[in-house]
Amino acid sequence: MKNEWKRLSVAAISSSSVFALTWFWYQSTGTQQNSHSNEKPLAYVGKVVDDIQRRQATRLLWQLVNTGEPLYDGEAIRTSDRGEVRIQFTDSDRYLDLEPESLIVIKKTQGEIALDLMEGSLFVNAKAGAADSNAPGLVLNSANGKVDLSQASASLSKGSGNSVDVQVLEGKASVKAKDGKSTEISTGSFGALGATGLQFDKNAVKILAPSLNKPVAMDADDLQPIPFKWTGFPSDAQVALWTGTNRRNLKPMASAPAGDSAITATLPFGRHYWKLVATSSTGEVLGESPVYRTEIQARYAPTVVFPTADVEIPANQDPFDMTFKWQKGDDTRQMTLQVWSDAGLTQPVTTKSFSTEDSFTLTGLKEGTYYWRMTSYFNDSDKPVLGKMQKFSVKYTEMLKEATTAAAAPPKPEVQPLAFTMPETQLTQYFVGAPKVDFTWGASNLKNVSAYRIRLHDETQSAETAPVVEVKENKYSAPVPKPGRYIASIEAVDQNGQVVGAGTSQAVTVSPMPILKSPGFIPAEGPLQASMDGRSALEWNGIEGAVDYELVIKKDGKELKRTKYKNTSTTIRNLLPGEYEVMISAQDSYGRASEAGAVRKLIVPDKSNLKAPTLKKIKVN
Repeated sequence: MKNEWKRLSVAAISSSSVFALTWFWYQSTGTQQNSHSNEKPLAYVGKVVDDIQRRQATRLLWQLVNTGEPLYDGEAIRTSDRGEVRIQFTDSDRYLDLEPESLIVIKKTQGEIALDLMEGSLFVNAKAGAADSNAPGLVLNSANGKVDLSQASASLSKGSGNSVDVQVLEGKASVKAKDGKSTEISTGSFGALGATGLQFDKNAVKILAPSLNKPVAMDADDLQPIPFKWTGFPSDAQVALWTGTNRRNLKPMASAPAGDSAITATLPFGRHYWKLVATSSTGEVLGESPVYRTEIQARYAPTVVFPTADVEIPANQDPFDMTFKWQKGDDTRQMTLQVWSDAGLTQPVTTKSFSTEDSFTLTGLKEGTYYWRMTSYFNDSDKPVLGKMQKFSVKYTEMLKEATTAAAAPPKPEVQPLAFTMPETQLTQYFVGAPKVDFTWGASNLKNVSAYRIRLHDETQSAETAPVVEVKENKYSAPVPKPGRYIASIEAVDQNGQVVGAGTSQAVTVSPMPILKSPGFIPAEGPLQASMDGRSALEWNGIEGAVDYELVIKKDGKELKRTKYKNTSTTIRNLLPGEYEVMISAQDSYGRASEAGAVRKLIVPDKSNLKAPTLKKIKVN
């Protein structure tokens, strides 16, 4: 029994020692890799879908990668069976999309960025940065040669063995085989770079539609079938369309009658992979196209802010001025507002186009119902996206109707024109806690005023049903049941209770006090870097309405420091070398925190710019 315990103790000590040495080695290599203070990133990670992993040049284990992280020389990226990632290169607009089940290594050699596609497929858009003289060259290395992609948008796939399938969608690519022979591939060409050099498919099919280098955009509320057109198959062949979510799992979706060269198919919004397969009448495969990638994007009309659908707007003047408000989409080049005064859309009121504006005031509206819609035009399409047809009603308030009727009758000589005004700053009121209204008013030409009568009601209620509140001063404050839009009207009375003045109705919007927007660190992208002497100078943009800012520093998820500041910058000292997570938030005068901001990475290098002391003189007695 004693010997058994000895063997167990020796085994435990040995296992612990191996674990400790492995952990120490892993951490030391991680520290060396994470210190890139003197190295410029080759690219940054863009949009990430599903699990994406990276392996740094000096490490053996794979780690998850997130949006915004830099990529350095020698790093590898791989995707899962449903993973996709966009890699944006520095110094240009070039990028690549790595498809599911793919593995790539990024290197920099001799002034150019080299891609090693180990497995899978990718799409490269390098033509966008071809005009940038400062951008380095972009090439794909393989065992059988090199493909220069600096002036091309292309799709590349790992073929059988060490071959690479090259499909140029736009621009031109130069292929240099292992034997030194160079060949140029232009738009629409497809070839395989193998051990015998670049081999073209002489019977390659030419795709006429859809576009292979641009997404298919259509109205988000009106998904339409997509036409697929081609040339190059035998005239009597029956062609089928195969589609799928990745290149390896394509299934037949639709087919065209024998001899036809077009198929129409409806695909949902998103990214799709597809190919065409031609067969004879006996089912023999006569040929097939390469696998293509097409993205179907949803396009939206401008988001309407005001007026909302079927709203009834109380008018306090005749004629009434109506303000339309909307939000513009990211790639919208033009918006058009159309307004009609009848349901048949035969009596137009206005048609107005805009490029950057987000509001428009239409003047001179009479009481009645109006129909309107917003239309979007996008940068890469001449086909408009029509918004939903909506309607609103302009209804004169009771006081305005009475004033209009009185104006039509012969004026009484003893009645003097009176005018009430409310400050515009009180027409929209914010609250924290319980909603309420609080406003004052001014008046001119008023005499013998003893009190004021106030009516306040929800815009959906009638003024006749609203209770009357009498006050002695020209100010009023009262709680309201909920946020919303309320109508206020004011009358002035003398000591006998006779009305001596009446003001026009005013619409007051009561809304919760909005939360402050999150402050952001400067610069807005990339990791934050401490200086070589260990000082971390942090700066963030100021937020209007903020009383103070709270900075939180964490390491490996554990909070190390939480500090409040009145200004928008600080310097942190005494942080050990390593990677930290920093967050900044703002607080308003009510003690409420702002929206949650993005967590940023702070890198403190393990090197210093302090020079070691130098002996000036040595004297030996």
